[in-house]
Amino acid sequence: MSQRYKLIVFDKDNTLTLPKQPLDQEMAYLLNQLLAKIKVAIITGLKFETIKSHILNYLPSQNLHNLIILPTIGTQWYDFINGEWFPRYQEFLSEEEVKLIKDAFNKVLNELNLIPSKTWWEIIENRWSQVTYSGLWQNAPLEQKIKFDPDKKIRQKIVTELKKYLPDWEIGIAGSTSIDVTKKWLDKAYGISKLIKELNLQPQEILFVGDALFPWGNDEPVKKTWVNIAEVKDPQETKRVILKLLNDTN
Repeated sequence: MSQRYKLIVFDKDNTLTLPKQPLDQEMAYLLNQLLAKIKVAIITGLKFETIKSHILNYLPSQNLHNLIILPTIGTQWYDFINGEWFPRYQEFLSEEEVKLIKDAFNKVLNELNLIPSKTWWEIIENRWSQVTYSGLWQNAPLEQKIKFDPDKKIRQKIVTELKKYLPDWEIGIAGSTSIDVTKKWLDKAYGISKLIKELNLQPQEILFVGDALFPWGNDEPVKKTWVNIAEVKDPQETKRVILKLLNDTN
């Protein structure tokens, strides 16, 4: 890594935090140090409200002007202006599209006999510009989420069947229990391409840091944008990436 980067883009779950967990104290400190030196974006399948409670509430405000939030895998964009977060764009789904996706999920889960005996609230959630399946719901206890599908085989089966009902939609595995569905071409590559265009950057000036770069992972589309990539497996590896970036910019 070197000083050539002008933007660092992070995934959230299993990259900045454990699945559906807030920033720990060390990560919050490192992220704030990075924001003091360089522009940062966070692109994730989560809704803005969840990002706010898991990340933004743990960061001091003085450097947030350097932070861009791209919720629901880049189908929305938020900037921090005069102490408030404002949307730059939002690609919302219609009620009919949400129903189509939810119906497809329910068919597949019933066909595969994967309706869980115990959940923590709804497992198929409308996130406005995407619909997300969370095997045990996003607020389930972390230890249960980790046990749910560690090798991703359950979700790979779901995705394979889901593609039969939703052939014209983007479908990606995320976090420890989730599957995200968005409109065709509305994936993390779309969000990264928006960053490139809006910030007038070249792909080589951007570093993406994420964990779900495997086939069907919701980070995998980033490869199409030709930005630099640092693949990590957990927040501890991300901390080492940030420390290296901070050393390179000193």
